[in-house]
Amino acid sequence: MADQHSPASGIETEATIHTVPLPGEAKVMMFVEANAHVTHVISLATSAVRQLIVGLLDALDIASNADCDPAAGTGPSEP
Repeated sequence: MADQHSPASGIETEATIHTVPLPGEAKVMMFVEANAHVTHVISLATSAVRQLIVGLLDALDIASNADCDPAAGTGPSEP
């Protein structure tokens, strides 16, 4: 069964990443879906998929924090 990773809301394009392990191999098939259409199909080593997904989630988190205004109480406060 595929794992599903959905980025944070607030993005105009609804994107989802599905990952499926390939039997007998140390590779993962990754499907990138945007607005209910598969846009990319990639076969990567397990560690590469993990790094890619963590990097994407980190990038989304940074983008989300950039939209916050700490003075208005809508984001992380500075120490």
